[in-house]
Amino acid sequence: MSKKKKKKQLPEVTENPKTVSVEEPAPDAVEEAPEEAANNSEQTEQTLPEKTVRRKKINTRSLKRGTLSVVFTVVFIAAVVIVNVIVGVLSERLDTAADLTGGGLYTLDETTERFLQNRLNTNVTVTVLDSEQSFVQNQNYKQVSEILRRMSMVSDRVSVDYINLDQNPNYTSRFRGETLDSDYIVVECEKTGRHRIITPTDYFGLTSEEAMYYYYYYDYVTEYQTEQEVVSAMLYVTDEAPVRIAFTEGFGETDSYALKNLLEKNGYQLESINLLTADEIDPEIDFVVVHAPRIDLDNTQLAKLDKFLDNNGEYGKSVFYFASVTQPKTPNIDGFLSDWGISVGFSDIGQSEDKYRISSLTMFAHLQQICYTDFTSGTYGSSLYTLGADLRPVYELSNSDADTKVLMKTFDGAFLYPLDSTDSEKFDVESAEHGEFNDVVAATKYSSDGTPSRVFAFGSDQLASSYLMAYSNANNAEFFINLFDSVSGKEAGISITPKSAYDIYFEMDTKTANTLAVMLCIVIPVCVIVLGIAVWLRRRHR
Repeated sequence: MSKKKKKKQLPEVTENPKTVSVEEPAPDAVEEAPEEAANNSEQTEQTLPEKTVRRKKINTRSLKRGTLSVVFTVVFIAAVVIVNVIVGVLSERLDTAADLTGGGLYTLDETTERFLQNRLNTNVTVTVLDSEQSFVQNQNYKQVSEILRRMSMVSDRVSVDYINLDQNPNYTSRFRGETLDSDYIVVECEKTGRHRIITPTDYFGLTSEEAMYYYYYYDYVTEYQTEQEVVSAMLYVTDEAPVRIAFTEGFGETDSYALKNLLEKNGYQLESINLLTADEIDPEIDFVVVHAPRIDLDNTQLAKLDKFLDNNGEYGKSVFYFASVTQPKTPNIDGFLSDWGISVGFSDIGQSEDKYRISSLTMFAHLQQICYTDFTSGTYGSSLYTLGADLRPVYELSNSDADTKVLMKTFDGAFLYPLDSTDSEKFDVESAEHGEFNDVVAATKYSSDGTPSRVFAFGSDQLASSYLMAYSNANNAEFFINLFDSVSGKEAGISITPKSAYDIYFEMDTKTANTLAVMLCIVIPVCVIVLGIAVWLRRRHR
């Protein structure tokens, strides 16, 4: 016989609330309890309202979505952190900044980049004497700091350091006898042991008067010459055999600041020599510059030049002589030049053709033409102008064993005005001597083994004046630096245009403006709207 199912009995509870008496169920009842529980569960679920079941399903779905949101949020935050770290690392190694100034105030000149990439083959340290945080607080110094930073990014041979002198007093002990102050820049080369100090007056291109206003008012800056000064210092400190150039003094020489500045910026080592007091010219000097003396040298001083050029029969020296319309007649110097097949006329060259004049106000400032020689190949055929003013004609003579070459001459239509003319009002341009006249002549003599010594005669000291070399469309500076480089055997010099402090603006042409307008006002908003609709539809139909 099959067993009958026993009814499930509830435990009996006594009347005493503190004492509960539970009757132990029979073994059969214990074994059957799970089955009954399952049946009861099914019955309960079936009897639950439909809203309750749906709520349970919704809660499960919300839990899954919440979990996914948390995961996506964590992943997104981690991705942002990783991207920031990567961008930080790249910004230290790559140039990620954009220069929006009109004159490229924070951008390196192409000449600077070529020098750093191709010619700088020795490690150089650039030390700014201030903390970086303090140095960049002023806008002017911010430009300097940015230029130095970009130099170090272009070449791994350039390292830039910042040192606070107050916190590092021992730093100045290596520069005894030299002045160091806050905001100065020191460029050093450990290989050669040479250094150069650059002051704010230098890298802001200030004159002595402007510097006075600058230190009082702190904002008297019209241009930045950071690149020129730092590159010049690098050329100087890395040159293991610098070319020495001595400028004579003591004979009323005219101002040669512009020429000296140009040569110094291109790594030449400059010094002065007084032929009156010096027993002889140091044989380690390579070039001597005689810059338009107003007092004629006597035979004793000229003999020192002859001995220098002979160099004990080894030759290899050069003398650069500049004439001027302010000089009186100098028969002794004329005799020295004659021995080298050169003569400088006592006349001022004018230009009768308007198209060759620099200004309509004077006939004695006009364009010149460079002749092709080994000394001028770097500037011959240049699209820039060669400017000249107050020129005296330079003639080639045939009474010498020197080999002469014309480096520069006037255009046709030039005429000669005698410097010893007593009545300028009676001078007639039409009856004056016309033609082309030489401005610069080079004379070369060779030693027994073929080593050359040279004398260069320039018809005017104005050819290398700051006034004419300041023109952006003139190649006078390039002419002189290429001339000195070709004679010395140095690599081609570097000429970098200063950056104007007034070119701080964002220049945008019409095409660029229209493109940005379409992108910002149409393309990007439409993309955002389309993306928003797509996300909404996707979620709506889930």
